[in-house]
Amino acid sequence: MRHVVYLLVVVNLVFLGWNIFQSQSGLQAGRNLPPLPETAAPLVTLQEQLAADDEVSAIEKLTDTKPPDAGAGLVCQTLGPYLALEEVQAMQAELAGLGLESQQRESERTYPIGYWVYLPEMSRSKSQRLARVLDEQSDKEYFISKGNLISLGVFKEMSRAKNRLARTRKMGLEPLLEARYRTTTAYWLDFQAEIEAGKQLDGLLTDSPDIWIQDRACY
Repeated sequence: MRHVVYLLVVVNLVFLGWNIFQSQSGLQAGRNLPPLPETAAPLVTLQEQLAADDEVSAIEKLTDTKPPDAGAGLVCQTLGPYLALEEVQAMQAELAGLGLESQQRESERTYPIGYWVYLPEMSRSKSQRLARVLDEQSDKEYFISKGNLISLGVFKEMSRAKNRLARTRKMGLEPLLEARYRTTTAYWLDFQAEIEAGKQLDGLLTDSPDIWIQDRACY
């Protein structure tokens, strides 16, 4: 009986020692494992994944919620050109009535005003000779200007200017045709408005075909 007890004690000691050895070996093996690569994804439990999904959903709902007037798109525009200061001031008052604050801006504007047919500067004797040619053709639509230049007429339409050019060439003359321009001050109104206000603004321009609204860069 005593030998049996000794045998059981020895077996228990061996089993305990084996467990201690296995535990230490596992810890040492864990220390000796190579580090995980940075791209490796950590293991996530199902409960942790569901909690993360709920948090993302809450953030998306918060992002989709827009503050008042957040959906109102704004665009910068300019209105013009006005050639009279009184006209631009009257339009500025109309814009103010719509709740739009505008800034007045000036610029130089060059635009065509017609066409000129003429014989360029020449000597006095030549101008007198060419004037006699015109007189013989009963042409009274000319005058001699400074530098003995012979003006054959100023026209608003290109077609009339070309007709005058053709008639004088048939007389053996060599006239020139030149566009005439005028430079003046133009006025513009710069403002910022909601995109939806475009139709309302277009209604202000029904009687002003030379005035238009165009987009501009916002500063």
